[in-house]
This record gives sequence, C-alpha cells and structure tokens, in this order.
Amino acid sequence: MAKPIKITPVLKGQDAVNFHRNLKTSDAVKVSKEVLVAIRKDADKLKSLFKHRK
Repeated sequence: MAKPIKITPVLKGQDAVNFHRNLKTSDAVKVSKEVLVAIRKDADKLKSLFKHRK
C-alpha cells in the first residue's frame, strides 16, 4: 500500500523571497540552440533503440 502524499508547505519570509528571485533568474536563462540540437539527437537515438525492441 502506498504512503499518503504530504501537503507541500507554504514558503514564508526569506524562503519565499529567495524562491521568487530564483524563479525570475531561471526564466531569463535560455538554452542555446546547440544544446537543444544535442538533446534532440540523443532523444532520437533512444527512440530508435526502443522501436527495435518491440
């Protein structure tokens, strides 16, 4: 039997400020096209491996 999921605590005070600051900075960071191409190439390799195993 699975354990019940605990309720996520509410961020208060400095934790909330830090969370929002980190959220804004992470939204501003963009992934380069080279990284995206590499990720897509690796994903295609994985897809081809799983297609042949059926």
